[in-house]
Amino acid sequence: MKNGKRLTTLIFALALTLALVLPGFAADTGFTDVSGDAWYADAVNYATSHQLMDGVGNGHFNPGGDTSRAMLVTILWRLADEPVVNYLMQFPDVGESWYTEAVRWAASERVVEGYTNGGFGVNDPVSREDLVTILWRYQNRPEADPGQDFADEGDISSYAAQAVDWARENGIVGGKPGNRFDPKGHATRAETASIIQNFAALSITPDPMPQSKTLVVYYSATGSTQRVAGYIADTLNADTFELTPVQPYTSEDLNWTTPGSRVNREHDDESLRDVKLTANTVDSWADYDTIFIGYPIWWGIAAWPVNDFVKNNDFTGKTVIPFCTSSSSGLGQSGELLAQMAGTGDWRTGQRFSSGASQQQVVQWVDGLNLTPNAPTEKNSRILVTYFSMPETTSSSNMTIEEDNSVVVINGQVLGNTQYMAQVIQEITGGDIFRIEPATPYPTDHSTLVSLASQEQSSNACPAIRGSVSNMDDYDVIFVGYPIWWSDLPMILYSFFNQYDLSGKTVIPFSTHGGSGFAGTPATIQGLEPNAQMLDGLTISRNSIQDARQQIVGWVNGLGLN
Repeated sequence: MKNGKRLTTLIFALALTLALVLPGFAADTGFTDVSGDAWYADAVNYATSHQLMDGVGNGHFNPGGDTSRAMLVTILWRLADEPVVNYLMQFPDVGESWYTEAVRWAASERVVEGYTNGGFGVNDPVSREDLVTILWRYQNRPEADPGQDFADEGDISSYAAQAVDWARENGIVGGKPGNRFDPKGHATRAETASIIQNFAALSITPDPMPQSKTLVVYYSATGSTQRVAGYIADTLNADTFELTPVQPYTSEDLNWTTPGSRVNREHDDESLRDVKLTANTVDSWADYDTIFIGYPIWWGIAAWPVNDFVKNNDFTGKTVIPFCTSSSSGLGQSGELLAQMAGTGDWRTGQRFSSGASQQQVVQWVDGLNLTPNAPTEKNSRILVTYFSMPETTSSSNMTIEEDNSVVVINGQVLGNTQYMAQVIQEITGGDIFRIEPATPYPTDHSTLVSLASQEQSSNACPAIRGSVSNMDDYDVIFVGYPIWWSDLPMILYSFFNQYDLSGKTVIPFSTHGGSGFAGTPATIQGLEPNAQMLDGLTISRNSIQDARQQIVGWVNGLGLN
């Protein structure tokens, strides 16, 4: 949920401060490259005096320099009063730097997200249309009248059109000479200071958002459809519902190039396509009036695991929007065939995305549908997914046997086995996530790591943990994940349980192993946290983790958490 109300309060306070500033005097900026009579001097004074922006060193502000993505998220983070969040970042280009916590917050709040290649692009310049779009979304996407067009209105991206109208209507941004907006132009630091000053002076309450109305239902075989579904849900703040077959598909099942594979048998024999789901109905179904249904394309039609859901729900009075992913096939008649199967509902023309569709492509399509985002909802319980994982490599090529045993490659991304489980659990529960990491990093060389783990265990040495969960009292459900080391918890897990008293909380273990199963570790945890309630956990062999997503989803859904 965006911090709209808190930001509005801050904006109002800042607006009162601005009202006391007397106009008509040249600003003393304190920067040698910002003259007191420059059009942006007051804005620079405002941004720096309120500690939203800093100089670049040597008495310079660099007003004509580009505003980078790192700079922008830092400004917004400071506007939000520098909240501290426990969120696992996986951007390879974000190290420990002045912008790290701002990026962590922006990613956790989905204010600004990373690229499809996994990076954040900290030094990439921000365009003028992207700058106002981010502010508009931060303000809960308020309505705006189209107003007078800019001369280059046709160059404004569809996803930014309403944001630009809103920014112009409220005096946040103006045009350039010739009534041009220059949407693709880089936002300079001077322009950003001016826009932020105008934005802070805008003492309006974010538009109230309607009750929850949109649901994104999807079946994903390899993760591509799930990723697109996530982009749709993020854009509309929608709820999601993943379709999970009772008998999950393995990678071998899905290999259509192998004669006799499961999908080939089902394709050849239509009677085998009656794939039962672990759940084919949704709680509070009547509350939703817009349903997205996503699926991969199999032989020119919707993957048949979605059929069980479509047949068992009444879509009367609902708008249904299909979307699909495929490497080459189009949407075809898949949406029409599903509409015929349903027999009810207002089925719209859908959209096909490539397997590697970017978030921007999905957002542009969704924005063009002119749907109203759902209202943020409060969870009945606060969930934290905490885990320790030790991938021995970050490269998917030329792995040793030991390295391969420690990781799983999902959509080209190398993840630790337990790390992957944690991410799926966090995605399904919507909880916060915290990675348990040693203050002194463990070696990635397998022999050295195994020896060190054995030494820690034999000497009962509990390594210090880097960072902490500062708000542990706020959580009432704690997932705890770990690999099995020497038939026991890794010693850093003992450090974790020594550091936190989980009395009164629900603790749910999950682990990965090489053949030992849980090795009695849930009982160990119960002994370390005797006043916590333990629920049945899930442990998965490293040999099965690649195809374990649906097993993890089914287990989490079966826990009955809110």
